[in-house]
Amino acid sequence: MFRSLLAGMTTFIFIFGWKISSVADLILIASLLLIFLGFWRGTLLTHRIIGQAVAALGLLCIYTLAICLVNGLFDTQIALRSIRALLNLLGGICLVNLYYFWGPQTYSERLNRDIYLSLVAHAVLMIGMYFSHHLRETVYEITDATSYVNLVTPFLDGYRIAGLTYGLSQTSVLQMLGLLLAPMVIRNAAGNSARLFYLAGVPILLISMIICGRSGLLLTLLFAPFILAALLKSAVTTSPTRSLVNFARIAGAAGLVAMLLFAMINYFPERFSYSLYQAGEIFLALELKGPGVEVLSPMFFLPDSLPEFIFGSSNLGRGSLEYIPSDVGWVKTLFAIGLIGTVLMLVPFLLGMRAALLVAKTDLYAGFAGFCVFLSALLLNTKELALLTRNQWSVQVLILTLLCFKIAGAGEKTAEAAHAG
Repeated sequence: MFRSLLAGMTTFIFIFGWKISSVADLILIASLLLIFLGFWRGTLLTHRIIGQAVAALGLLCIYTLAICLVNGLFDTQIALRSIRALLNLLGGICLVNLYYFWGPQTYSERLNRDIYLSLVAHAVLMIGMYFSHHLRETVYEITDATSYVNLVTPFLDGYRIAGLTYGLSQTSVLQMLGLLLAPMVIRNAAGNSARLFYLAGVPILLISMIICGRSGLLLTLLFAPFILAALLKSAVTTSPTRSLVNFARIAGAAGLVAMLLFAMINYFPERFSYSLYQAGEIFLALELKGPGVEVLSPMFFLPDSLPEFIFGSSNLGRGSLEYIPSDVGWVKTLFAIGLIGTVLMLVPFLLGMRAALLVAKTDLYAGFAGFCVFLSALLLNTKELALLTRNQWSVQVLILTLLCFKIAGAGEKTAEAAHAG
């Protein structure tokens, strides 16, 4: 029981640890402690794809530091981001190893559950902050959110909630990752009571997405047909009766989520209509219309200088160097680290998607969910810088490691079967 509680709390801090200075946060501290524990134990399970991700981030760290040195160390944000991401990845590998050490047979189910519950717990905190001005001010004072979050009026007035994070759209996508994990957590739950408990987290996650940003809702809408297809495909068995029962369970779960969602919304104050109106604009975005699209359209452009386009200038556009009038992630990284650095930054996400496709051969939904976890970052990067972003990256490194361990486990079973034959 103590181990389970300690593991869950560590996972929560690993995902939602807040800043304690301008360059350090509790996620970094947790990562360093996990790395120490991992190497102190002396044995560390890994996988070839994980090694490739570590190598890519190591090269990215060297490259970004070199670019910053060449350009006079006026803007080191991109180098610090790369170093933090590498340490975060190593810490995530050690955390998954810790779960494995404490329960080799059930580590994957327990870690997926703890990630999901961490996201649901954060959603509950966000909803509490939406209702309570005092709680909101207390949390923001602890995290020093006002020094980092874009101080738009909806945020200042409590219409949009950042929780323990420092983003709005970013947080919306982060909470959306819980929706991807929910079917697996519910599937692996022991007993109907546990399944209902985990299912109740889905509408809570949806509400948390509504009160922080639209990006997560937009991606949910884009992924929904494929999520449903993967669920239905996974529900098919050799027995037609069993398959029908599984379909009925999926339909019943969806209906129950909808009922709980509408029941919860009825308890929200009148100002919640602002959030619902903002959420409705995602349908305009799907048609490439609306205020969001109009704001983003002029933000797509390339560096004028060919050397800057290829190598970058270390300038993310918000430091002491020249201002870059764009929030688009791809544009910002092209200016900061050029095409070479952007490709290096992209490699861990492509490796994650590759690992997910390999897992899909044996576990269709787990593979699909993992693929969407990494794809969501690439899609959000067309709106703002979303690659190697602290909270999302914490979830992504845990999913990457779990996927790779799953591949290794499937390989061992195949080898054992071949040996037995």
